[in-house]
Amino acid sequence: MNYSELSNLSVAELRNINQIVIELIKQKRTIESLQKKVGLQIGMSVTVNHPKLVGKELFVNKISRTKATLSVKNGACYNVPISLIQY
Repeated sequence: MNYSELSNLSVAELRNINQIVIELIKQKRTIESLQKKVGLQIGMSVTVNHPKLVGKELFVNKISRTKATLSVKNGACYNVPISLIQY
């Protein structure tokens, strides 16, 4: 669909399309997170896609439903969303 086709739709139809798109985005994020979570193991060395932790090698301490607890060699711990973890 292009813009001219969308502009011809009613508000109710646009809201319906919006709800469908939001649900698809949520499902894709959930699938990506689950795929990453399956590959994570405690003690594994990972990096994080975040400016605060650029270039730091982190180790997995604990894996929760949506986040993982990671630590640096000097002992600092971070709770990081699984979606930001790269391995």
